[in-house]
Amino acid sequence: MNLKTVYIAHPLRGNVQENTERVTSICKDIATKGEVIPLSPIHAFGFMSADGDQTQVMEYCLNLLSKANELWVFGDWEQSEGCLIEIDYAIENKIPIQFIGQEKIA
Repeated sequence: MNLKTVYIAHPLRGNVQENTERVTSICKDIATKGEVIPLSPIHAFGFMSADGDQTQVMEYCLNLLSKANELWVFGDWEQSEGCLIEIDYAIENKIPIQFIGQEKIA
């Protein structure tokens, strides 16, 4: 079976615990459908600090995003520097983007 890989963009800073819980729920919902492998940078790079300079972690995130078939964007992304960087990267690299409300997970 060849599953589509989808990078899950969601703000982290502000309320790290609550945002991590939201992304965990989003990924669980996606995974239970069995059609998509969710790539969550929040989970993949949770060992890195959400405070301070984010240059290295964003480099990791964009590298992971480059391997995805699509970018799905959740949450209050308009206020998230990281999400905006990920969206710009996807546009520049012609990675399809879906903006998804949490109540409408495909």
